[in-house]
Amino acid sequence: MSEQINPIERKMATMMMVIDTAIQCTETPEDQLMLACAMMQRTKEIFDCILGEEGTKRMIKELIKDE
Repeated sequence: MSEQINPIERKMATMMMVIDTAIQCTETPEDQLMLACAMMQRTKEIFDCILGEEGTKRMIKELIKDE
Protein backbone atom coordinates (compact mmCIF):
# COMPACT_ATOMS: atom_id res chain seq x y z
CA MET A 1 0.00 0.00 0.00
CA SER A 2 1.50 3.35 -1.01
CA GLU A 3 1.30 6.31 1.31
CA GLN A 4 0.05 9.56 -0.08
CA ILE A 5 1.95 12.71 0.78
CA ASN A 6 -0.31 15.43 2.08
CA PRO A 7 -0.26 18.81 0.30
CA ILE A 8 1.72 20.53 3.06
CA GLU A 9 4.44 17.87 3.00
CA ARG A 10 4.57 18.08 -0.79
CA LYS A 11 4.94 21.87 -0.71
CA MET A 12 7.63 21.66 1.98
CA ALA A 13 9.55 19.08 -0.08
CA THR A 14 9.39 21.39 -3.10
CA MET A 15 10.70 24.32 -1.04
CA MET A 16 13.49 22.17 0.39
CA MET A 17 14.68 21.43 -3.15
CA VAL A 18 15.57 25.12 -3.51
CA ILE A 19 17.50 25.05 -0.25
CA ASP A 20 19.25 21.80 -1.19
CA THR A 21 20.29 23.33 -4.51
CA ALA A 22 21.77 26.33 -2.70
CA ILE A 23 23.72 24.01 -0.40
CA GLN A 24 25.05 22.05 -3.38
CA CYS A 25 26.33 25.33 -4.88
CA THR A 26 28.64 25.90 -1.93
CA GLU A 27 32.28 24.97 -2.42
CA THR A 28 33.73 25.15 1.07
CA PRO A 29 32.61 24.74 4.67
CA GLU A 30 32.95 28.51 4.99
CA ASP A 31 30.47 28.95 2.11
CA GLN A 32 28.07 26.58 3.89
CA LEU A 33 28.35 28.61 7.10
CA MET A 34 27.81 31.84 5.18
CA LEU A 35 24.70 30.35 3.56
CA ALA A 36 23.42 29.14 6.93
CA CYS A 37 23.88 32.63 8.41
CA ALA A 38 22.09 34.23 5.48
CA MET A 39 19.23 31.73 5.80
CA MET A 40 18.91 32.42 9.53
CA GLN A 41 18.82 36.17 8.90
CA ARG A 42 16.16 35.83 6.20
CA THR A 43 14.19 33.45 8.41
CA LYS A 44 14.16 35.99 11.24
CA GLU A 45 13.02 38.71 8.83
CA ILE A 46 10.14 36.53 7.60
CA PHE A 47 9.09 35.65 11.16
CA ASP A 48 9.29 39.31 12.24
CA CYS A 49 7.15 40.35 9.27
CA ILE A 50 4.49 37.71 9.89
CA LEU A 51 4.59 37.21 13.66
CA GLY A 52 6.00 40.56 14.77
CA GLU A 53 9.15 40.93 16.83
CA GLU A 54 7.49 39.77 20.05
CA GLY A 55 6.00 36.70 18.33
CA THR A 56 9.41 35.83 16.92
CA LYS A 57 11.07 36.18 20.32
CA ARG A 58 8.40 34.00 21.94
CA MET A 59 8.74 31.32 19.26
CA ILE A 60 12.55 31.23 19.49
CA LYS A 61 12.37 31.01 23.29
CA GLU A 62 9.98 28.05 22.97
CA LEU A 63 12.30 26.32 20.49
CA ILE A 64 15.29 26.78 22.78
CA LYS A 65 13.34 25.68 25.85
CA ASP A 66 12.42 22.37 24.19
CA GLU A 67 16.06 21.37 23.65
